[in-house]
Amino acid sequence: MPLTTEERKELIRTWGDRSARAVAAEFNERHPDRHPVSHVSVAQLFTRFMKTGSVADRPRSGRPVTETDEATSVAVLATFAKSSTPSTRRLSMECGVKRRSVGRILKEHRWHPYKLQMQHHMSEDDPDRRMQFCEWAVAQLQEDPDFHTKILFTDEANFYVHGEVNKQNLRYWSPNNPQWTDPCKLVGRGKLLVWCGLWCSKVIGPFFIPGNLNADMYLNMLSDIILPSVMSADDTFPSFFQQDGAPPHYGLGVCTHRDEQFPG
Repeated sequence: MPLTTEERKELIRTWGDRSARAVAAEFNERHPDRHPVSHVSVAQLFTRFMKTGSVADRPRSGRPVTETDEATSVAVLATFAKSSTPSTRRLSMECGVKRRSVGRILKEHRWHPYKLQMQHHMSEDDPDRRMQFCEWAVAQLQEDPDFHTKILFTDEANFYVHGEVNKQNLRYWSPNNPQWTDPCKLVGRGKLLVWCGLWCSKVIGPFFIPGNLNADMYLNMLSDIILPSVMSADDTFPSFFQQDGAPPHYGLGVCTHRDEQFPG
């Protein structure tokens, strides 16, 4: 985060005979809400002030920036103020401003993209399970550097037909963190479940499932569609199958089938 003119003047006023590190520490203590300034930046600012008598940046070379002038900046920020969720690509098309210029305007005015935080239910054993998995994965990598190429990574995502977007790809632009969360899921809305897998450099799928996924549907998809499509021409097959903790993944028939296909 760049220093404002007033903040630069404050650093010069508090310089005295102290070191740049001491000045930076005092400034950061006074302003805990902003990004910390380094002692290197303080020293460079003081050197510039001693040479030029000013804390302003030197004029930049090259062509002047015209797409980020005040009028364009106001138009871009006003559009984001009305709806904070469009992508910079879409906003660039709507305003007729280059996407790079849109990003420059947002950065200059300290707007940041915040991701919607999905509030998943956590059980008491989840932290221990995560730690056990990390320790196991590290041990596997130490024994076999190509361990990650033997895993079939899988996941599903719901896409709602009424127009709600996939929140994993959604960002909320704001100068302040809105603490944006989604504590509930929509019920009774038409949706399409999309399944996809990654194995080495291969993309498995995507496969589409209308409606709600249950254990029987998941088992049929595994045995009839997913695993047959994984088998390569040279009969190679992943050694590990990764999935999340969705209830259909742990049906009795699903677990039995997985144990047969991926023993151990």
